[in-house]
Amino acid sequence: MEYYSKDVIKSIPASVLLHPLFDEWFLIVEDILLSDEFQKRKLFAHHHNISVWDHSILVSFKSFVVAKHYNANTYICAVAGLLHDFYTQAWIKTPEIEALDNGKYAQSLKIKRKPIWKMHGFTHAKDASINYVKYFPKLENKKITNSIRRHMFPLTIIPPRYKEGVIITIVDKLNSCSELPSIKDVSLTIVDKTIHLFSHKKD
Repeated sequence: MEYYSKDVIKSIPASVLLHPLFDEWFLIVEDILLSDEFQKRKLFAHHHNISVWDHSILVSFKSFVVAKHYNANTYICAVAGLLHDFYTQAWIKTPEIEALDNGKYAQSLKIKRKPIWKMHGFTHAKDASINYVKYFPKLENKKITNSIRRHMFPLTIIPPRYKEGVIITIVDKLNSCSELPSIKDVSLTIVDKTIHLFSHKKD
């Protein structure tokens, strides 16, 4: 089962790749994208037919663009946006995830019933905030950690502490909605028009 490629450009969504701010964003996140562990997220299903890899790239890039408009830290938004769903245990069962590393990432799928507070929506943000430090210790930063850990607000009741975390939380919600067929058209319009406005606005 092949997932790793040194040519990550081929695996980046066209909407990001063709954007005028792509090069600036890519310089920040290239090392993460080239890591073996992060590339495994190509095999993690997110919503509908979108992978965690694609979703994370879109959230990272769009948060980066919005951060520029609001004079927020673009580095924090790019990195935390990319790693906000860097959890270890998949929540959607697929043949690929069951086979990956002898089922290492599918252990939680074997649990038939879980208390609501142990379900994916409530636990994966904390998991990701720990996991990113394990694999990328040099990136550890209080704003990155908080932005990742609090991105599921208001499902988890504590909001992000920093402006960058608020941006990621909002972009993540809008982007996740765009992945759901029932509300895709509306949410895509909101996200794309907003990003277009921010990236072409003249000071």
